Amino acid sequence: MQLRRTLATVLLAAVVPVAAACGTTAEAASTTTSSTSSTSDSSVADTGPSGGRGGQGGPGGVDVSSVTTEEQLVELVQEAYGDGGLDLHRGHQPVQDVLDEVLGISHDELHVRMDAGQNLAAVAEDLGIDPQELVDAMVESWSPAIDTVLASGAITEAEAEQYRAALEEAFEFRVTWDGEEEMPTFSGPEA
Repeated sequence: MQLRRTLATVLLAAVVPVAAACGTTAEAASTTTSSTSSTSDSSVADTGPSGGRGGQGGPGGVDVSSVTTEEQLVELVQEAYGDGGLDLHRGHQPVQDVLDEVLGISHDELHVRMDAGQNLAAVAEDLGIDPQELVDAMVESWSPAIDTVLASGAITEAEAEQYRAALEEAFEFRVTWDGEEEMPTFSGPEA
């Protein structure tokens, strides 16, 4: 009996931080499905493809649909790298819809594969999918933020192209990250 309790404690300690990073804890599930919780409740996770917060969405919690300034665009690109503190998972909640669509596996299966040491590129390759397809889909899902800032006149077309390239580089890093390489810092396009 003691062995079971110890094993359960160890498993719980390993699973809860990863589940929280993905917005899959029971608390997050109950608060997002409860009809009585308000949208201002800080425990409600943004589970859409465009955002997240704190530990669930990445370092900045930038919402793609609300980006209107170049400063927010810089934060968005930085967030695309993911949260290195979450190991290979890198906090995939903000891109979960893309992962579901492109990989075609359940969130739980993705966790099993990543917990076994596979990064997103290895998962894709095991499923017969070119990892670049995953990168392209992630870039496409976050590119509307660049278009919004471009349309506002805050950046030029040349800067928008630099942001698109930076976004692609960030998602390539996230998809292929081996758990060793230090996460780059993005501070804006080259002048």
